[in-house]
Amino acid sequence: MIVSIGESLIDFVPQQDGATGTADDRLPPYRPVAGGSPYNCAIAAARLSGSAGYIGSISNDFFGDFIVNHLTDNHVDTSMVTRVTEPTTLAFVKKSADGSARYAFYAQGSADRALSVEHLPPTLPEGALLQIGSISLIADPAAASIMHLVERETARRIIVLDPNVRPSVIDNERDYRARIERAIVLVSVVKISDEDLAWLYPDLAAEAAIERLLQMGPRLIVMTRGGEGTVAVHASGRLEVPAHKVTVVDTIGAGDSFMAALLVWLDEAGMRSAQDLDRLTPDSLDRALQFATQVSAITCTRVGADPPRRSELPG
Repeated sequence: MIVSIGESLIDFVPQQDGATGTADDRLPPYRPVAGGSPYNCAIAAARLSGSAGYIGSISNDFFGDFIVNHLTDNHVDTSMVTRVTEPTTLAFVKKSADGSARYAFYAQGSADRALSVEHLPPTLPEGALLQIGSISLIADPAAASIMHLVERETARRIIVLDPNVRPSVIDNERDYRARIERAIVLVSVVKISDEDLAWLYPDLAAEAAIERLLQMGPRLIVMTRGGEGTVAVHASGRLEVPAHKVTVVDTIGAGDSFMAALLVWLDEAGMRSAQDLDRLTPDSLDRALQFATQVSAITCTRVGADPPRRSELPG
């Protein structure tokens, strides 16, 4: 089982292609889509494997109802969800002609940031892999609560971090960097984009930054580079996997889908602890990354975070 913890929100996605502005700088019509990086990961994992759960505090407002219903519709276990009175986080998405996206977040005092230690389940499902990251690690109490769970579970299971850095909503860069580095020490796998890596370590080349991450304790580092493919570094060596060539509609949820697919592959390979990751070989790691790359590529061909189901994968 894959369990994700962190933010859930409403992405307002433009209903037209390309950049959002017009000649007189008016905004386009938007449509609401349930999102949030860990939330998207839970949806993608459920669609790929049918066994996924989500931990988070979700508002009692009608946006929160929409978020929970989307989890339920995709067969994500919601037994670890807590409903709260705070409002739902809102994010407006600006798409560029190349399919990339920028975000404006409205999250102050919101439901997902209200996650407290009291909201955490006393135990996680046996053998579950845990996924953390993104804006939920920016502000307390949510950030402190997630780190509490990571510290509690680090010796019991594989934990995967995807920083998914959003600089526009980081109030205190020093504290945030320190929290990310503390998480890196405790997790088994770091999945990180080249942009995130450059933000975290602007004075280091990518290879040197990856080596720094490995020295902090994770068994596996996976760096995604968009259309340039993926680099993975593990005790068995360094591996590069090219990106699948697709017509990109947008990149929303692509990294989350990659993350989910990697977790599902590890879960189906029977990997439950950090020590199990030592069994990865270059061949098995290549299969894992090929699977994740395929899932991510399909997501890029769709509007919004709409990861594929297992039945939609070729072969």
